[in-house]
Amino acid sequence: MDHMPTLGAAFEAIVSSGIDSKFVLPPGLDLRVVSGFIDGLKNQLDCMLVCGEGVRYGKTDQYIYPIDQVLCVLEVKKTLSKAELMDGIGHLADVQRRFLRHFVERFNAGEIHDFEQARETYTKVTGSASPLTAKDLDAAPVDVRLLFSTLARQMYAPVTVLLAFDGYETERGLREALVDIVGVDIGKESNAVPDLLPSLISVGNLSLVKCNGQPYVALVGGDRWVAVASARHNAALVLLEVIWTKIDRFCGVRMPFGPEVDVETLECVLTAMGAREGDIEGWVWRSFSKSEKALNSRPAAVPWEPAKLGRGAISVTNLLAFRGGVIELDQDLRDYIKRTHDEDLEKIAAELVRSSAFRLRGNQLQVIPPAAFVVALPDGTGLAGPQREPLERWCADQQLQDTFMNLMVLG
Repeated sequence: MDHMPTLGAAFEAIVSSGIDSKFVLPPGLDLRVVSGFIDGLKNQLDCMLVCGEGVRYGKTDQYIYPIDQVLCVLEVKKTLSKAELMDGIGHLADVQRRFLRHFVERFNAGEIHDFEQARETYTKVTGSASPLTAKDLDAAPVDVRLLFSTLARQMYAPVTVLLAFDGYETERGLREALVDIVGVDIGKESNAVPDLLPSLISVGNLSLVKCNGQPYVALVGGDRWVAVASARHNAALVLLEVIWTKIDRFCGVRMPFGPEVDVETLECVLTAMGAREGDIEGWVWRSFSKSEKALNSRPAAVPWEPAKLGRGAISVTNLLAFRGGVIELDQDLRDYIKRTHDEDLEKIAAELVRSSAFRLRGNQLQVIPPAAFVVALPDGTGLAGPQREPLERWCADQQLQDTFMNLMVLG
């Protein structure tokens, strides 16, 4: 195995210390911060968040881990230039390629079959229900198939982070650098595809985040997926949320995210849409350019707001309350909603899923445990959220006359 040189130990120590102490890894999960190698890759990695024991590399303090024990990989740069950005994207793409080979093996062996969280993300992004079965997915249009397949793989993929302490000083500069790289890195061996791009690129207080539902989702009008968005504040918080989301889903524990108070303001950098040309399927990118003045004029975060629900959605929440937080999206319900509200049940389900208080599980619409909170307004519309306190605070600020409905999950 080749021993590839790393950056200075001082920078690796800063990053490792930041994750292990400042970002607080929960005890009892056997999570460790190490440097070393992923089995099957030759490049030494600056920093990995892993679960369980690895194999020590000789007499060094480096360790070798199989890809399925790796939650997060950090590539550390002292100063991020465009060349270093391209280099870091390439190194982290190798990690994702190793994961994809392993994912295919496990999927073909029947070891991976839970894609419910990807279905929720797909619904939030598109406003439509996702394919339910492999047969449905095979028959779907190419844009649906590529988007859902990517979101499904990203559920299980390790988080990859390119972290620099200096370099780009403007959000526009960092955005344009990534757009330029995506524009020239094309072909079968491209690193600039949604599966392979880093989960997060962080330079000082600037961030580029992949909006794959882990945890970020950004919405834009039209039928394109916002694949990458930028933020200019709270880079440490963005990194924390990305890592905690992975721990939450890898280990099956609830991380202490706290109540929703403010929401980061993300600005679209790249959208992606699946397409076919001849026998080749791939992604069509579209970039969005903004001046530094426009980017700088937006606030770091905006106050949290509940999801606004139409009359049809409120009617469905009433049914959920009567049926213990779970309803079947069957034909009888479709007919009832169409007859009473002249709306499509699938659109209403997507409306509820986007509130982050409800989820789709197969052909069921469910309250996300332990409870969903709904406000019924006098005009028959309403509001919803996953937590009571921010919803109550928002209603009080708006001086709304409301009626709370607490939808508990019944065992």
